[in-house]
Amino acid sequence: MTACGGRARATSRPRTIVTGGAGFVGSHLVDRLVAEGHEVLVVDDLSSGRAGSLRTEAQLEQLDVASDDLEAVFRDWLPSVVFHLAAQASVPISSQVPLRDLAVNVVGTHRVGAAARASGASRLVFVSSGGAVYGETARPATERARPAPSSYYGAHKLAAESHVELAGVPYAIARPSNIYGPRQAAGLEGAVVAAFIDQALRDGKLLIHGDGSQTRDFIHVVDVVEALWRLSRSDTPSGTWNVAAGRRITIAGLAETVERAVGRPLGRARGPRRAGDVTHSAISAARLRGLGWRPSIGLSAGVIALVRAAIRA
Repeated sequence: MTACGGRARATSRPRTIVTGGAGFVGSHLVDRLVAEGHEVLVVDDLSSGRAGSLRTEAQLEQLDVASDDLEAVFRDWLPSVVFHLAAQASVPISSQVPLRDLAVNVVGTHRVGAAARASGASRLVFVSSGGAVYGETARPATERARPAPSSYYGAHKLAAESHVELAGVPYAIARPSNIYGPRQAAGLEGAVVAAFIDQALRDGKLLIHGDGSQTRDFIHVVDVVEALWRLSRSDTPSGTWNVAAGRRITIAGLAETVERAVGRPLGRARGPRRAGDVTHSAISAARLRGLGWRPSIGLSAGVIALVRAAIRA
């Protein structure tokens, strides 16, 4: 992994930029792009991402999308596709420091879209948030459902989607449900699967915020990356696409799933409900399934694999 400098050399390989590419989902996406033969430039301020998560073949520019010069870097790299994953991703922090959330998630997205247009990119893929944008969903929300964000984070993600639509570049907006998988840090916002596994192996007690009846749809990061790969294709229509497994489980049920994966009884502790959390989040990915996409990793199998990997580490 090296820093980018000067105009990119001529090449027949597709060139791609991934903002937030050193983060949890972004680093998995970079893995896939490199494996597919892309030359990849990662733009990341490393505030939550890790340079060590990146493949050595990827190049890194340490930049803040909210404030640093993006257009010069994009014009040097001349990407065919831009994946925009850089974000302030904490719902509580969005309430504590809403202007920073606005700067990163709305202004930053506008600046990425402008840089993508100026560099001649043919596709812009933006990762929004299904759970935060739709808000409370007693029934699975389709892309036609009325957004009802209950946090600054959700409101800003929804506003950012409009900036993507207006950027003047063919686009795809992905609205994923709760993502989990390898490399997810237990302390990250929404990382309840990683948190439960860490707690189970560290002290044998799971901390549940609220009463545990909240429902979520968990989707493995491998399946999210596959969705983003399909959405980056030029023959995929511009628009919004939900990315979800289509199966809800309560947080209490997730605790039982982790308990089965660990293979021994685990204690329970109760904490206050998190500010901005919705009670029920259900999302339909029927439109994405129409492209041939299907989730390939079930929650139980995914949790078992994570527990085994954590034990080996």
